[in-house]
Amino acid sequence: MESLVIAYLSKYGYAILFLAGVFGIVGIPAPEESLYVYVGMLAKNGSISFPGALASLIAGTLTGMLISYTLGRVIGQPLLDRYGKYLGVTKKRLRKTIMHWDLSRSLLAGFFVPGVRQFNPYFAGIAKFSIPAFLALSVLGAFIWVFMYMSAGFLISSYIRIEPEYLAIAGAVFFVLFVIHFIIKWKKSSYSRR
Repeated sequence: MESLVIAYLSKYGYAILFLAGVFGIVGIPAPEESLYVYVGMLAKNGSISFPGALASLIAGTLTGMLISYTLGRVIGQPLLDRYGKYLGVTKKRLRKTIMHWDLSRSLLAGFFVPGVRQFNPYFAGIAKFSIPAFLALSVLGAFIWVFMYMSAGFLISSYIRIEPEYLAIAGAVFFVLFVIHFIIKWKKSSYSRR
């Protein structure tokens, strides 16, 4: 697998990392963290440049954030008005959520929660969150998130050799645990509202 990743990186440059950053935010929730740790491991081995990979992943993440924000701002509310009832999202419930939602904290901390980071920019757009504030929080959050995971891979590979397959499995396990935790909290909150 490592030779395959290196071959793609050498052939397509850092554009592939940029696209991974974009699709990690715009696409379905996936364990991007395992990819970033692996990229940090590759950087430690000298297969790729740490600063180049970091810049590509951050640029991709920010592009994904802006795409999702724009979609939320332009078509998010009409879509929720039309189809929200099928998801249990009413205008009243959405307004109440937005009023009590600390978007600033959510944008920063949300990077570390699979699923949340994909929906945060979309709902920020629906809420018409300030574009300069959104950009500032997105840049800061993306940098911290990508840098931490890449650095973890860089440091871990100094001491331990980890097979990439295990990173993907660990990312998937953490995502499943997050979904289970989210469902349990949602069920508890729905019971408490009755």
